[in-house]
Amino acid sequence: MYCGTALGLDLATLDHVYPLSRGGTHDPGNLVAACQTCNQLKGAMLPNEFFARHPWAGANFMRYARAVHRNFKRGARRAVSLACAHAA
Repeated sequence: MYCGTALGLDLATLDHVYPLSRGGTHDPGNLVAACQTCNQLKGAMLPNEFFARHPWAGANFMRYARAVHRNFKRGARRAVSLACAHAA
């Protein structure tokens, strides 16, 4: 999510965007896949602190977050359309 490295299950870590130590939760909306290097680099920083120090990470985060959001919206629309078609 931060550096854009393609991650397999063997390389992916889960990062809490808002760290647990800073009031973050385990909610799915607070979790992103990150390589171990980026996860350690971010540590317990809040997103604004991390992105101010590493602007490239913020740019990638925004790019990938938009793509994920679009895909979720498309999937939700398809699911609603299929549910309505089956109900009729």
